[in-house]
Amino acid sequence: MLDAPTANSLLLNFLAGGQTRFSVYRPAGTGDLAIDSNSMPSVLYLTNDGRVGLGTSSPAAKLHITGSVQADGNIAAKYQDVAEWVKTSREVSQGTVVVIDSRERDQVLASSVPYDTRVAGVVSASPGVLLGIEEAGKAKIAHSGRVKVKVDTAYGPIAVGDLLVTSSTPGHAMRSTPVELGGVVIHRPGTLIGKALEPLDSGSGEILILLMLQ
Repeated sequence: MLDAPTANSLLLNFLAGGQTRFSVYRPAGTGDLAIDSNSMPSVLYLTNDGRVGLGTSSPAAKLHITGSVQADGNIAAKYQDVAEWVKTSREVSQGTVVVIDSRERDQVLASSVPYDTRVAGVVSASPGVLLGIEEAGKAKIAHSGRVKVKVDTAYGPIAVGDLLVTSSTPGHAMRSTPVELGGVVIHRPGTLIGKALEPLDSGSGEILILLMLQ
């Protein structure tokens, strides 16, 4: 392995029209590799621990892009929910059902009453797509896709396909009980979290659901 240079080590220049268009070099004090253009630094930046930056010399992930991204094909993700960073009034653990905090702007808190129409999603452990900016006091709130959620069967056992709503148990969902309205049996609109993909006969725990707020 080569020692880190004390000054930028130029490896290669690409010229066009007598001008340097791209420069390939090793940044000073690092074992990294960088490519700059004559109009933009860090067009491509490779760290010696395997991270790739496009438009940034400080990639914070395996692939870190500064700027817009266009995909003409599919984006494949291991996990299956879409979440975003949202402010919380207090710390909430993964699987917790959250509702809009009516006392604050753009903030959520753990659910605590049944059939709450303020329901906003579920705290995700590992979102497939994560939107927004990570900051202290925020949590990853999933609002669609498949995600694990805390449930309590004290209000009735949960079967696959059951519709779920908030319960009196803080941060937990329960099976929705339909009501009759004008001779039609319906589930209360605005309260639904999603559909159970796994059963739970007794006790409380976490099950996989299809999150679809309605």
